[in-house]
Amino acid sequence: MSALRQLGSSSDGISSASVSKAMFETIARNILLERTDRTLELYEGSGSSWRLTKSGTPGNIGSFEDILFANNDMQDSPVIVALFPVFRESQLYVGLSFLDMTNRKLGLAEFPEDSRFTNVESALVALGCKECLIPADCEKSIDLDPLQNAIRNCNVLLTERKKADFKSRDLAQDLGRIIRGSVEPVSDLLSQFDYAVGALGALLSYAELLADDTNYGNYTIEKYNLNCYMRLDSAAVRALNIAEGKTDMNKNFSLFGLMNRTCTVGMGKRLLNRWLKQPLLDVNEINNRLDMVQAIVEDPELRQGLRQQLKRISDIDRLTHSLRKKSANLQPVVKLYQVFSATYCYFLLMICKDDCLLKNVF
Repeated sequence: MSALRQLGSSSDGISSASVSKAMFETIARNILLERTDRTLELYEGSGSSWRLTKSGTPGNIGSFEDILFANNDMQDSPVIVALFPVFRESQLYVGLSFLDMTNRKLGLAEFPEDSRFTNVESALVALGCKECLIPADCEKSIDLDPLQNAIRNCNVLLTERKKADFKSRDLAQDLGRIIRGSVEPVSDLLSQFDYAVGALGALLSYAELLADDTNYGNYTIEKYNLNCYMRLDSAAVRALNIAEGKTDMNKNFSLFGLMNRTCTVGMGKRLLNRWLKQPLLDVNEINNRLDMVQAIVEDPELRQGLRQQLKRISDIDRLTHSLRKKSANLQPVVKLYQVFSATYCYFLLMICKDDCLLKNVF
């Protein structure tokens, strides 16, 4: 006996199973947030006539955000990376571009690579990549097996795209529509790269950023430097138990779970996740962070007050994202008002106390 039933006639019918709304939300979270080897499509229709209304991947969950995070925090910012490997003068180079749709950020990098793609693997770990685009028809001199292994080792969905998608034609003009500010700095940044611009072009096409006018003027772009953080590969992340595992019986099994004691909303959890995967190397930045920790440890009043205020703060990233949607209601506005009302009074107190915490924040 099967739980499946046919929709439509027997010749062209579709096998289906009925699930509750709660079960569908669980399935969607499992496919898009926990697994990285599947995509999700939502169709509407009847009989044998159906049309695609939503599609999502682990790196591009925008269509399903209302379902995924209706009753759950967004603990990680899904990032899509596009890679464009080329051989020049007997040396392998990789052009990399990334897209963070939660924080509306684009980035580019370009670097020489070895035969095992170790730089690529460390970049995927540091960026928190969930999906990676590569050309389906690379140069014959490039062995893609080590690259694909590096991507899979990071538990990242591998998506192949036509080489024609990795193009830079009209890229500066397209970016000028979605990047905040003038187009001149964008053109100057693009001129620094030979191969990463093609990867960026593939990202814009794949994510269809230009098709959504709410993206216009809301993105930032930066040059990504692999040397800013300690390089961790997927084996190091697993050996150090940095990230939470699916089979963890106790939250203290991972470094993230052990340190995640005061992150009451997804915004703080995403920041902690990013910091753990991007260990600092710059001495000044490390000392600044330690000074902030010292200020909190040595001042019980400051620590307790800050802890109480953080409990009242909602996920600002998610709230501002909701406001950009045309369907947004007044709820995000009210929550943002509550956030800034609470933090404004507390910052006045910190100014009066002249804490080094405030100095480092600003």
